[in-house]
Amino acid sequence: MISERPSLETLLNDPSVSYPLKAVLLVWWSRDPLDAANDAAALATVMGDRAVSLLEQRHGP
Repeated sequence: MISERPSLETLLNDPSVSYPLKAVLLVWWSRDPLDAANDAAALATVMGDRAVSLLEQRHGP
């Protein structure tokens, strides 16, 4: 079963979606989609690494 991905409108109108994500979506929507996707992937990697690092500092590897 393939779940449908939410549209921009759905994300912007969803109260459970964070304001920072909504702000990025609005600013990045007019960008080249490939550039925006590459930047999003880099951001996800950096933030994921930060989350792992913080968890390891608090709870060990």
